Amino acid sequence: MTYLKLFVFVSAFLIPFASFSIHANQPDALAQEIEQAIQPDALTQETEDAIRSGSLFIENSWFITFKDTSEFTPGSSARPLIDPPDESKRGLKSVPFGEHSTGQSKEALAKAMALNGQVLAILDTINAVHVKMSAAEAEKWRQDERVESVEQDMLLTLFGTQTNPGWALDRIDELTVTLDNTYTYINNGAGRTVYVLDSGLDLRKSKIRAEFGGRAEIVWDVNYTGGYPTPDWWGADCTPTNVSHGTAVASLIGGKTKGIARGVSLKIAKVTRGCNFLLNNDDARLSDIATALNWIAFNESAGTIVNLSNGIQLGVGICGTQKNSILDNAVKNAHNRGKIVVVAAGNDGCNTANFSPTYLSEAFVVGGTTEDLIPAPDRKDERHPRSRTGTNISTFAPGWQVDTLDNNGNPFITDGTSLSTAIVSGIFAISCQSAGSFCNNITTGSQAYNALKAHGVMNTVTDPGGAQLTGATSRFIPQKW
Repeated sequence: MTYLKLFVFVSAFLIPFASFSIHANQPDALAQEIEQAIQPDALTQETEDAIRSGSLFIENSWFITFKDTSEFTPGSSARPLIDPPDESKRGLKSVPFGEHSTGQSKEALAKAMALNGQVLAILDTINAVHVKMSAAEAEKWRQDERVESVEQDMLLTLFGTQTNPGWALDRIDELTVTLDNTYTYINNGAGRTVYVLDSGLDLRKSKIRAEFGGRAEIVWDVNYTGGYPTPDWWGADCTPTNVSHGTAVASLIGGKTKGIARGVSLKIAKVTRGCNFLLNNDDARLSDIATALNWIAFNESAGTIVNLSNGIQLGVGICGTQKNSILDNAVKNAHNRGKIVVVAAGNDGCNTANFSPTYLSEAFVVGGTTEDLIPAPDRKDERHPRSRTGTNISTFAPGWQVDTLDNNGNPFITDGTSLSTAIVSGIFAISCQSAGSFCNNITTGSQAYNALKAHGVMNTVTDPGGAQLTGATSRFIPQKW
């Protein structure tokens, strides 16, 4: 039997930060149906070529970021190509998810640019465009005085009072390492919204519907660009059952039996393309994450939470440097418009400082702890060896051997900083509910970040084996609301 590891890295792949051991499954009927429905501009062949070659980058898929007009050469006749967002539409959600709000057509913009290619998406809030063009055309645009940067699209990696709740929920409601076999909470996150940018959720299944009780809604699926009615598989998590990444994350954020915030509203954006089992990963791309963040930043209200259990990862134990300004700007823009962006640290054991978006102060970055708690008298939490470290980690939370649900709605134990991130997204929902109107009135995500950090328990997280934690702040934020 063949075993593979699922990684999460930002590049041409967007894969959740969860370290799963999984079987090399073959696509089922649902997978085949979704694969057949992918639109021609999805660049699937280029994506498969990138996966097979081990590249992080997708051929013919590029981003062009334009300068502000103030940066143009004095006396230049250059004019901005992308219209600014139409502020009259902000918050009305009259623009379909994933679309821009400028009123420009993609075809008109391509013509105005004299582009030898195709405009795939207009990222109006960060003054950028996602285009299909050749490397030669990309090089031509690098020479244009109106252009800030030209970058290639990348693959991202998906990182992963109730009795008998599992150790993670049992631990998260305690100030110190004391397990009492309960998960106790006062608030449930009602009235708060979390966007889950992941591999989807199959609301056709009765156990899944029962777990969320009408609080989960599919808002986007990159595999379908048609109108209503949508196909019945729209937004479904079709990863193998022993992966179930999107379902596991959603169930931990807000499921009624496995979740932290059991009254929160979940908006599910499926950002993985198809059910492509190459490397047992769905294909998730930077361009899809950037498009989703662009819409959320402009259209959603302050205090909205975005769960990003995915990011750039080169491979377990491969600690290079990989940063991308499109991903960075998308996260910064959401943060600067009052969104709470919760990001998985990653599962390669490297330093968050070397990767997008985990090096950003505009992201609330979550590292993972193991179930191997250090008992009395020390009573400490232990960072898992595969969780990244780094000074930009905002907090640690349980991430290994965590009780969740699989995509059939059955109990499922899995690992990774994806799960740590889901726990903290749930805590944000509950703490915002408890704080009344505070989160509704924030102007940047950092106001919520700092408020939550103030409730953290310091010096409780150690390095593997119980050694003093180095390179990161030893903070563990319990759920006490």
